[in-house]
Amino acid sequence: MRATARGFTLVEALTTLALAALLLALVGALLVGGKRHGAGTESAVDAAATLRLAAELLREELRLAGAAPWPRPAVVPGVPDVETWLAVPLRLTAAGDSIQVRYVDHRLLGGPEARDLAFEAARDGAGEAQLYRRQAGSSRQPLVAGVERLVVREVVDAAGRLLPVDLADGLRVAALVVDLVVGASTAEVLVELPAKPLAVVAP
Repeated sequence: MRATARGFTLVEALTTLALAALLLALVGALLVGGKRHGAGTESAVDAAATLRLAAELLREELRLAGAAPWPRPAVVPGVPDVETWLAVPLRLTAAGDSIQVRYVDHRLLGGPEARDLAFEAARDGAGEAQLYRRQAGSSRQPLVAGVERLVVREVVDAAGRLLPVDLADGLRVAALVVDLVVGASTAEVLVELPAKPLAVVAP
């Protein structure tokens, strides 16, 4: 007597389908989690690179605050008295979120040039965060995209004391402690300056 072929019962088929669906859901969750983790890692790497670039640009510009090359240039266009012009104090807004500096830039091929600059973090017309540099009399120039905040948290005076910004008005300042914020990442940047007075001005 020949044995008859036996197929899947309805219960077995439904059980197999349920197990396959569960397996697919687990694989999908793993793929989505891996993709999110990869995107998070990429975002953290991008934020770190943005912070490094912004910190280096600020250091490069601010270390020249109140400085001119030596020997002093005999002629700087637009500045009849270089020493008096450079003696104007470094200025911050009362909230410490904007830095204004002046110096003689001798790195240009056309010769020394007087620079009166402000640095601030703000949003552009499209709502994107930017670190801006603005030269006196000109529109602001975006320096680094993605920088949401620039805050001068503390200053180091010429005697080496760490002081809050609001207690440093009129003192000679050797360095600024600046917080830069990109997304969820914050970098504390120490910017050394030629020691010069600091003026805290109203926003």
